[in-house]
Amino acid sequence: MTVHEIDEALSAMARCSTALLRECDAEQRRMEKLDELSELGIEQRAGQQGARYEADSVLLSVRLRLANNNAENHRAAAREFVSWWVDVATTAWKSAVLGTPLLYARVGAAAPNILMAEGDLAVVPTADDHTRQLVEFGAFLDSPLPGSTYDHDEDHAAAPADLAASSGLLLRRDVTGEVRVVDDEFPEARRRRLWGGFWVDHRIPAIPQPDELDFLLAGTPTEFAKPLRAAAREVIQAAMAGVRVSELGDSDAPWTGAESAEFDRLSESLDRLTALLAAYAQAIINCLPAVRAAENSQNDTHSTS
Repeated sequence: MTVHEIDEALSAMARCSTALLRECDAEQRRMEKLDELSELGIEQRAGQQGARYEADSVLLSVRLRLANNNAENHRAAAREFVSWWVDVATTAWKSAVLGTPLLYARVGAAAPNILMAEGDLAVVPTADDHTRQLVEFGAFLDSPLPGSTYDHDEDHAAAPADLAASSGLLLRRDVTGEVRVVDDEFPEARRRRLWGGFWVDHRIPAIPQPDELDFLLAGTPTEFAKPLRAAAREVIQAAMAGVRVSELGDSDAPWTGAESAEFDRLSESLDRLTALLAAYAQAIINCLPAVRAAENSQNDTHSTS
């Protein structure tokens, strides 16, 4: 892809991400409004015999359920779309620093809801050999020999399947009945192979680690590098907030006042994670011209020396 084509693609992703985030906010507001109406109705009907069965009350309950589902689906869709934008922006950034081409196929690697052409799947990383071997061995152990009185253990059988799914792999049986481990071609599996634990554990795309971030920003003017570092840090902090929220939610012990306040604060940070990812993607885009200029200047220096 040319620089112009890359910038056009990123600009379109920014525009579409903004539109989807607005739709997501609208669905969230609708859900919250219906929830308020539902709570108000419950208070007004308290003690009124049969009131809960009135058609208007039931309809409100149905609408609230639909609104909750719509809001949840929009949040998930927005996270996937914005994460795709981040992935392409990061890939373009690395391409500019390393002087390597950005392939059209790579732009589609994390695209939500889109199946890739068979020949384009080569740009998506495969699972590491160790993971693939574990899945293959687990599937082999769970496969009975023909004619055997094998006692199938559902829990044991789930282990290789779970590892395969989390690694973006798929277990299939060939015409001979043998289990084969193949790369899953669907978007969720591609995201898992592209981003590993970042996506599986935190539902965010891979963010450069500190050493890699230093390398990518070497020579980039401070006025661009500083906001990008800050944006990356905010994404990681929000993702870590999600880890702590899960820990608090899993605790059976009564919460202290401090823990309740911590939960509310961290939940608010977690709720902003998709918006923070969008800000991070935009920070990369803002940085790209300076990165390209720095690399071009360095190349010119090398060519004249």
